[in-house]
Amino acid sequence: MSNRLILNSKRLVLLIFIFIIISFLVTFKATNNIDNLISNFFFHFAGDPTMDMFMIIVSSIGDLFTMLIIGMILTIIKRTRKIGLIFLISIVVLSISIMYLKPIINRASPLEQYIPQYHIPNNYTIENDSMIPFARDFSYPSNHVARDTAFIIIIGYWFRFFKNKTWLGTLLWTFPGLIGLSRLYLLQNYFIDILGGALYGIIIAILLVKVLKLNEPFLANKFNK
Repeated sequence: MSNRLILNSKRLVLLIFIFIIISFLVTFKATNNIDNLISNFFFHFAGDPTMDMFMIIVSSIGDLFTMLIIGMILTIIKRTRKIGLIFLISIVVLSISIMYLKPIINRASPLEQYIPQYHIPNNYTIENDSMIPFARDFSYPSNHVARDTAFIIIIGYWFRFFKNKTWLGTLLWTFPGLIGLSRLYLLQNYFIDILGGALYGIIIAILLVKVLKLNEPFLANKFNK
């Protein structure tokens, strides 16, 4: 095993350890004060119609339906087929695992309700972090941020392995950052939910990238026809 692989493995173990520690802190409500402080800031900061519209658009881009479409498009294109399949698998893994994590950790969603100053169409609703009823009222970890972070990790690995454009992978990190900011602004998650979701998304994405070997092409006789 190469030193590089050992280093990556150590980093992954460290990420898992940090996620577990943060999850325990959330379970025992040790983060409530800082989370409430940040949430109250956004509650009083919000109110500009232009900013409301921008944050709603950003949050919508990171919705499950949008990301499923992106994953399917990547799967259809031959050059990005493996990225699309791994990303779609990550969506399934994250959705199912977070669905059960939320009630176990038992972190209630923010009490404050988002009241937009921008006129929203009557048939539009901000997507819940979980679609399943028994997990809908819990907010840790953020499913939106986990899913969108996993997407960037997978895309970043692909650029590093095949395109050698690490600068683009770095630039793409603004996407989950904006998604997390929009979830805070729209009072859908606490700050620690965003942090936990990002860590969990990174962990799952790295595991899938390693297990499914994103750096190796599909066998031509199976997938490239």
